[in-house]
Amino acid sequence: MTRLVITQGDPAGVGPELLLRMADEGLLRGEDRVVAGRAQLRELVATLDTRWAAAGFARLEPLLDPGVERGAGGRADAPLGQFAALERGVDLVLAEPDPARRPALVTAPIDKAVAAAEGLRHPGHTEYLAERAKVADFAMLMAGPTIRVALATIHLPLREVPARLDAAAIVRAGSLLARALVEDFALARPRVGILGLNPHAGERGLLGDEEQRIVEPAIAALREWADAAKLPASFIGPLPADTAFHRHRVGDLDGLVAMYHDQGLGPFKLAHFHDGVNVTLGLPFVRTSPDHGTAKDIAGRGVADTTSMRAAIELARAMAQARQRAAS
Repeated sequence: MTRLVITQGDPAGVGPELLLRMADEGLLRGEDRVVAGRAQLRELVATLDTRWAAAGFARLEPLLDPGVERGAGGRADAPLGQFAALERGVDLVLAEPDPARRPALVTAPIDKAVAAAEGLRHPGHTEYLAERAKVADFAMLMAGPTIRVALATIHLPLREVPARLDAAAIVRAGSLLARALVEDFALARPRVGILGLNPHAGERGLLGDEEQRIVEPAIAALREWADAAKLPASFIGPLPADTAFHRHRVGDLDGLVAMYHDQGLGPFKLAHFHDGVNVTLGLPFVRTSPDHGTAKDIAGRGVADTTSMRAAIELARAMAQARQRAAS
């Protein structure tokens, strides 16, 4: 049995209406738990005034976590904040002592500035979840039907990437991706492509030496790690980024490690702008999130695209099932 814990995200964003949509479409099950404000959802249903919103709330209400019935200050009518919802969601996940049986966590988008004002002391979901799970090594994976790409560096100015990129970051992202491909995506012998930093992967030093100084030693270390861990993964590279994504999409590779944010996310979002999913690697539970923001400008109008949220829920279940099988 795979259970989900789903957090509402920013109550002023599209997260709550996406929950109503998912419930109406039957994507949520009786064993799932939803951490969201009941009173806020009722108000949203009245605002939307649609059949699907009313039907969604009827299906969603029995799944609402009773541990958040009261909001700020203990008042029953107080709105549930996004950070409080996230805290409670993680509590529910970690309450299961067996990592193989833990619910998967699906997080709707948060407003990081508002969450910080509510008490979140981290840049976002990922860093907070890593601290709660007590893990030092974690990575961001963007996953879609045809592309999976993990990032060696994330939110850095481009001019800082060459100085900040090191072999340890590549090894961390590559090893976490390889293990996830085996345990969470049920691939027997995953092939992981490691991108170069420079055009044409440096052209043997003519266009930069980072491939020779940093990327190639990291690939050698990844191969040694896989042998020691007895993980049947292969690491290929350094690969030119302009062709590696095509090789991945046609099936020559099972995942990629990009050196910096836009090297990975630009091609990914071209292919999976609507159905991409953000996955946190390295946690002792599955965590997914839709690959979009709070979309406050359209919240409460019933027009939010549900594709990414649906994909996040479906992928969370599939990954949790694969992880349970791998542990059995």
